[in-house]
Amino acid sequence: MQEPFGSFGWICSHTVLPQCNLFFRQLFENDSPFLTTLFPESSDFFSQYNVKGRNSNEDLTVLAAKRDAGTGVGSNCEIARVGQRGSSGDVALIVLSALAVLIALLFAFRASRRWAAVGRVELRLLFVAFGVRSAFQIVTMTSLLKQGSKGLVIWNALIASQVVEDGTAAALVPLSIFSILFFVAALYISLDTGLHWTQAFHLTSTEDAEDLKGTALFVFSLILPAAFSVLYVFIMLYIVIKVLDERKPASKSEKFPRVADILTTGLVLYLASFAFFVAAQLIFFLASQPLCNASNGKVNSAFITTFLEVISMTLVYLAWLSITEDDWGQNEYGMY
Repeated sequence: MQEPFGSFGWICSHTVLPQCNLFFRQLFENDSPFLTTLFPESSDFFSQYNVKGRNSNEDLTVLAAKRDAGTGVGSNCEIARVGQRGSSGDVALIVLSALAVLIALLFAFRASRRWAAVGRVELRLLFVAFGVRSAFQIVTMTSLLKQGSKGLVIWNALIASQVVEDGTAAALVPLSIFSILFFVAALYISLDTGLHWTQAFHLTSTEDAEDLKGTALFVFSLILPAAFSVLYVFIMLYIVIKVLDERKPASKSEKFPRVADILTTGLVLYLASFAFFVAAQLIFFLASQPLCNASNGKVNSAFITTFLEVISMTLVYLAWLSITEDDWGQNEYGMY
């Protein structure tokens, strides 16, 4: 049966999406805990605990299942929490995430050094945000913290809050205001989902609990970031093709420019960046369980996704380099 819009059920049972940890705590702390959703007998990982609907969240077997659980909700295969069942956590993701943080900081620093480049402040913010997110996912996606803990909920809430002349107040103030409003809204929805402050995002029915239905969280943490990513690509392609007009003219014998001439360096790099980004998401959602099963619970698709995202961000930086200048052209126009 197809899940309704805004559901995380399939996603959380097949991936290590950080938002899933928010639902874990809510389902476990519910007045009538949905324990068979969290620890299904059909799961290879949880079958040994033999959790039934009649169990309470204080039973030793249930607490043992919670202690060992990795990221996700009711997955067939999970990377056990660090120190449990001989697990060291998702070491591959920890290494790739740390590398992503270093690369993001490097690109942010190098972007800030190109004094005459258009958009350097905004691009620096993009890399800083990517670095912060990569640092957060070390905590939220690598099975370091115990499932259902308040600390894990807060970290996951943060990572779920997807975060005129450039560098001036006219450009940065609207960007900052929009970013703050989006961050506050997404952060509140995430925290309320995990900590159950109100009934607004509470899973009360069995159907909603099984589907992990959270429409607001789904829109703010998945739909809108994806839409913004696509919009960013279209805007940059428009700038490269129309505004900068970086296309070689057709020869006299040609009525229209050749395809090879239209594909300028900046255009190719932005398209390649988007292709790597899309590939990263497809692998994240489709390959996590197969990789986990094949590795006997040692790795999943998250480290490959992080690697591809690093490549994507690198291509964004290179594309920006190809369409901007790093000085004011003093050699050409002279000093005044």
